[in-house]
Amino acid sequence: MSFISFTSPYFTSLNLIDNHLLERFERAGIKNLIDLSAYTSLELSFKFRLSIFNAEEILEKLFSILSIQSKNVYDMLIETSSLYIPTTLPTLNHYLNGGLRRGLLIELCGSWGSGKTQFCLHLTAQCCLMGLRSIYIDTEHTFSSDRLLNMISDFNSKQEHLLELVRTETIFDSDSLMNILTQIENELEDEFKNNAIDQCPILLIIDSIAAPLRMSTIGYNRDNTLLLFTDCAKRLATRYNLLVLVTNQVTTKRRSNVLTEKSDEHLSLTTNKNIGNDFYMSVALGKAWSYSVNIRLAISYQGDTRRQLIVGKSIESPGYTIPFRILTNGLEEIEENRNINTEKKPLKKNLIPQLIQADEMHLIGKQLRP
Repeated sequence: MSFISFTSPYFTSLNLIDNHLLERFERAGIKNLIDLSAYTSLELSFKFRLSIFNAEEILEKLFSILSIQSKNVYDMLIETSSLYIPTTLPTLNHYLNGGLRRGLLIELCGSWGSGKTQFCLHLTAQCCLMGLRSIYIDTEHTFSSDRLLNMISDFNSKQEHLLELVRTETIFDSDSLMNILTQIENELEDEFKNNAIDQCPILLIIDSIAAPLRMSTIGYNRDNTLLLFTDCAKRLATRYNLLVLVTNQVTTKRRSNVLTEKSDEHLSLTTNKNIGNDFYMSVALGKAWSYSVNIRLAISYQGDTRRQLIVGKSIESPGYTIPFRILTNGLEEIEENRNINTEKKPLKKNLIPQLIQADEMHLIGKQLRP
């Protein structure tokens, strides 16, 4: 209710206030009750030259159509059960209660060649198989329609028409990225105005966020762009019930001198030995970004073909790892540690990654061969 535009046929039919004022709201960027909630009656009177009494009356009328009703947790669980995009990794689906949940900003990080784009294509293919739309913003120029079709065709042969459900955008810098996101937001708002919610995408992928930021000036401009992107991404996720998946890269950092000798000894177990004892691979973009994402996933190497997916940050589950491999038809879980038909039990202690900080997830990169 609160997301429906003031100029939609539903709102105009209520005749709560003058339609001319609703149009003025629309031109001022106040498109729905969520936007209006940012204004007090005093601010509203100054902005639209209304008396305080009229401004208070308008707010009371508009917000009177919202009734806040309590609900029990079971009802909330049933409502959110259909808001997940499942993967082909049963353990991940199990611990995240059905898959990756819409309405969240999810980060997937890893070193070069670890399989981040493969994971994105895999999730896009899952949406296609469900007959749902998705948007793929390619900043690394690694998107492959042939690879996506391979993942889809393994389950539904001769289903090339499903690729029509995927919209792709290629951008080169941060300005282009923000312009595309603004365009997408305007288009989604129009869909809501026309009550065409069923035609809206459920998945938005940005692969990756680090590439366009590299083109920005180091310092304030880069931090400001990241802040604007985070605000826009989370707004798209919550307002339009999108799953926003963003890939991120890793960087090499030097271990802090304040860590104890015992901590150093423990960290060396999860650090690539070839990097050196004083350095480790860490997620890029810093702590402020790590606090912004709702779920942080990471891919780490375990040999040439074996990888592990690390859930390092999630409100639904503690940290754990899932071994998997990348095949022609997508991702396949390695079943050695899977036990999803019984009661949830913590994995063995030596299998759970010990994370020092949200932005210091220790990963193992691809081995370089001489």
